[in-house]
Amino acid sequence: MEAITPAAERLLAEVVDATPGTATHQPLPYVVYAVATRARLAGQPDGSEAMARARVLTRSGQWLVLHGSLTAGEPPGRTAVIVERAQGVEIAPLIAQAYGLSERERQVLQRMLQGLATKEIAAELYLSPYTVQEHFKAIFDKMGVRSRRELVGQVLAQHYQPRARAGAALGPSGWFAEPSGPAAEPPAASRTRR
Repeated sequence: MEAITPAAERLLAEVVDATPGTATHQPLPYVVYAVATRARLAGQPDGSEAMARARVLTRSGQWLVLHGSLTAGEPPGRTAVIVERAQGVEIAPLIAQAYGLSERERQVLQRMLQGLATKEIAAELYLSPYTVQEHFKAIFDKMGVRSRRELVGQVLAQHYQPRARAGAALGPSGWFAEPSGPAAEPPAASRTRR
């Protein structure tokens, strides 16, 4: 590591690193090295498919996004890794993915959480109400609940309340607005070198 901003240092200190012995052998969480390595691979002539991006959970239950790229200049191979708080758009798919929901189940769940009735969901998704009910059953099974009320309570308790307690404000989409003002931290950068 050549340099790190104070904001990046604070964010990375919150990363839960599941790699045994990491804290004593590496100054940064493993995910930073993984993103930097992917960025170097993407910079190779045959590495166009390598994606230098990762999402990682913090101890406080918030998600961070890390993305990296090769920098211009000398010496070659220098890599910058940017660390920032994940936007709601990036977090919602993680929640659905964590429960193993299909794409259609995700669409139904999104509308259910918006408070739409079965007939409204059916009309929006061009499905029969019976098919929507079948999707409800599959979603309930995967999420370990028995009703809409229980599902909404679970999503609220596991994904909304922790952020609300931390002082995050809701945005117009129904997810949390990004922090603004003096308490907000801009995207943080750290630079690693091979």
